[in-house]
Order: sequence, then structure tokens, then C-alpha cells
Amino acid sequence: MASTNAQAVATEKREVGDGHGRTSSTLGAAFNVFCAVVGTGLLQVSYGAAQTGWIGVAMLIVMGVMACYTAVVLIRCIDLADQIQQSSAVDGVEKIEARKGVCVETYGDIGEAACGKSARLFVDVQNHLTLVMVGTIYNLLGGLNLATIAPEEWEWMTVDVAIALTSSVMWFHVFLKTMGEVGLVSAFNAAATLTLAVVVIVESLRHPPVERSHTSIVVPDLMKLGGGFASFAMAYGVHNVLPTIYGTMKSPREYEPMIKSTFVAIVAVTLPVMCVGYAVYGDVVCSPIYKTADLARSPMVRVMILLITLHLVGAYAIVLNPTELAVESAFRVEHRRCQLLWRICLRTMVVLFTCGTSMLLKAHFPPFLELTAAVTVTSTVFVLPCIFYARLSQMAGTPLSMLELAWNALIIAVAILGAGFGVICAVQDLTKAL
Repeated sequence: MASTNAQAVATEKREVGDGHGRTSSTLGAAFNVFCAVVGTGLLQVSYGAAQTGWIGVAMLIVMGVMACYTAVVLIRCIDLADQIQQSSAVDGVEKIEARKGVCVETYGDIGEAACGKSARLFVDVQNHLTLVMVGTIYNLLGGLNLATIAPEEWEWMTVDVAIALTSSVMWFHVFLKTMGEVGLVSAFNAAATLTLAVVVIVESLRHPPVERSHTSIVVPDLMKLGGGFASFAMAYGVHNVLPTIYGTMKSPREYEPMIKSTFVAIVAVTLPVMCVGYAVYGDVVCSPIYKTADLARSPMVRVMILLITLHLVGAYAIVLNPTELAVESAFRVEHRRCQLLWRICLRTMVVLFTCGTSMLLKAHFPPFLELTAAVTVTSTVFVLPCIFYARLSQMAGTPLSMLELAWNALIIAVAILGAGFGVICAVQDLTKAL
């Protein structure tokens, strides 16, 4: 109870004493979380079910519970770090001296507060690698989509050209400085994503295969199960941007109700698409789902592709915002003349990187998505929040109960096991493709 009260006090101080940069409403924050993951993951989950069988339904739900828990405790870490800094206990002086006066705001700050500077370095590399690779996935999928819906007589519309054109549209996000500004785009994205889910379900039911599809209760292949785990992890990979989203909320105390409600909404939208896609197309369902042979003949495919492409343009701005802010901080943009020009130049370099990487990986979308999820998303979503929460709780003098420690250990073990097989499966698929 004492820990909860201390965290509540820390949150209240943030709310009333740190108004700078807090431009996002609670609803806007929810839109940012929702749109950061629902979209690309929505088109991948049926393929994940084909890798796991119907047991994938239970996996998706359990992973949703795990991801929601880690999303909550990740932000609790910020309040715990503040509590440790403010502590005047004799046995806590050495623990907080190195961080004295430093505000804990980013994922890297949490890592350093919990485990020192080496943890910050590891977290920053993992965090920004994840965000840049996810941004690359959005850039790549947007280009593939544009090339798919382009009229056949447009022979000049190659995949490379389509990726470049998509990048040029995504470039305009350079003018959206904070998550509060990005939230306006996310509100539109949420509507597009919900429409996409309805269209995918309806069109899948309207265009079943001629022969009855084959499904399994469990696919008896650990590598494929690992690949399915990675696919499902992508559906919850929002934790990298959560500290940034939390930092822009006008009412930080509303974070936990917001994140729990948003995860319920994510599962409520994702699960029906997964079940219908797998039930209709079985083992032959593709990633993204609209490339499945029978569904590809639907006249509504272009609508699906247009909706997901619109979503990708908006989500691109969300996932890259923390990395771009970190780059701007490293270059001390806030202290320079012509701040807007500096911001435009630095963010343009990020766009050029995602564009170039997309062109290199254009033929390997599914395994690239799995590899990104298994290598980076798994650690930032499941492993690191549990480690940091247990460590900071101990440092704050309020260690976790044995039951909660066991729950955290279970999350870490499941994540490492699933990610390990997921990496092997993705590498094998990439090797075959090459």
C-alpha cells in the first residue's frame, strides 16, 4: 500500500508540476497506442495462426495479458525511479546519487535507473533498433501496397519507385514534433483500421477457397510455433513508445485505465480477424492476408490495401517519434537557431534510411517481420519491463511478492523461449528466400 501511495504522489507531482510538453489528451494517447500496433499486426495474425494452429488463439490472448501487464509496470518504473531519487533514507543515498536531479522520462532512463549506464546503452540500442526496423516495415509494406494497386499500364511503377513515393508521403511527418500532434493523425488511423478489420472479415467470408481448408489444433513444429509467437508479439509491440506517450499525457494518472482499455480494444479487433482468416483459408493463408490466393480475387482488395496504406503513413510518425526526438536531443536542436530546419534535416535522414533498407528487403517481408519481432520487440515488450520493475521495486524498499516475482519470471521465460525459436524460424525462411 505504501508503494502504491508513493507512486500516486509521484504521478500527481508530474501532473501538476510538469505541464511542459504535455499536450495529449487521454483519448489521444489511446489512439496513439492503438494505431502503433493494430494495422500491420492485423494482417499478420492469421498467418501466425497457420504457424501455430488453433492454439494460437490462446497464445494471442495470453500474450495480450502479458503485454498489458508489462505496459503497466513499465510506466510504474518511472514513478518508482522518482520515488528512489526523492528518498532521503541513508541506505538509499548511494543508489540515487548518480541519478540525482535527473528526470526519468525515456525507456533508456528507466534502464539506467534500474541497472546502470550499461543497461541504458543496451536499452537504447534495442529500443531505437526496434523502432527504426518497425518504421522500415511500414515503409516497405506501404511501397508494396502502392505497387499492387497501381494500374497495370503504369509500367514505370516498380516496387522501388513505389517505396520511394511512399517515403516521400511519409516524409511530411517531419513537421509533427510531439506525440500530442501525432495524436490527431492517429484518430483518423483508428477509423481506417476498424474499417479494415470489417472489410477483411467480410471479404474472407465471401471468398472462401473451393476446397475445404485444412486447420490444426496444434502445429507440431517448435520452429513454426516460434514464428507464430513472433507474429503475435508484433501485434502488441507498442512498449517502445509508451514512455514518450506517457510523457505527453495531460493527465498521467489516467495512464493505467487508458492502457488497459486500449489493450482490450486491440484484442477485440485482432482476434476476430485472426479466427476468421485462419478458419476460412487454413494453412494457405498468407502474410499479409490480402495476398492469399482466393482473397486476392476480391474486388475489395484495393480498398483493404488503401486502408492499410493510410494507416501505415500515420503509424510511421508514431513509431519513429521517440528515436527522432533522441537524435534531436543528441544534436541539441532545442538550443540551436533554425530549430525547424535542423529537425527537418535530421528526420529526413531517418526517412532516407528506412527507404533504402526497404528497397534492400523488398522481397522478404514475412521473415523480415518475424525476425524484427523476435529479436527486438520481444525483449522490449516482455523481458526488460519485468526485469526493471523487479529491480526498482527492490531498490525502493517495496520488493515484489513471491507470486508476482513468479509471474514476471514466467513472462521472461516464455518470451525468451518463443523468441529463440522465432529467430531460428525467421533466419531459415530468409535463407530459403535468398
